[in-house]
Amino acid sequence: MTDISTLGHVSPLFEGFAANARERTDQWPYGKSDAKLEIAEGEQEAVHDLWAAPGGQADLHVWLAKPGRYDVDGKDRPNFFEVTSLMRGACTVEEPGREPVDLVAGDTYVMQPGWTGTWVVTDHVEKAFVWVYV
Repeated sequence: MTDISTLGHVSPLFEGFAANARERTDQWPYGKSDAKLEIAEGEQEAVHDLWAAPGGQADLHVWLAKPGRYDVDGKDRPNFFEVTSLMRGACTVEEPGREPVDLVAGDTYVMQPGWTGTWVVTDHVEKAFVWVYV
């Protein structure tokens, strides 16, 4: 059994969800989103907030990114796990002290609180991600 409390690549936990996340954004319990799920002209990335748990324990987002490098500073994420699933595209996740991990559509990646690293997007990425607060 995979221990998802550790960093790293795990089996595609959200395969069914990732395939149709866009269609479900206006259905309960996901809430209504007016987001067009696109990147604004002149921008490299966009985050669309889709849903938040009533008690604030978790929330769901979609991240869109054009090819490039996106650095993440763990100081900005001290209190949540991120479970992310690529819906489209390809990228490499780089973490200090670990081997890079290549991700493609359908792959899932789990990051612990304080995660620091770089997303190297090689093909326009759409990822669904859940923040679970601890």
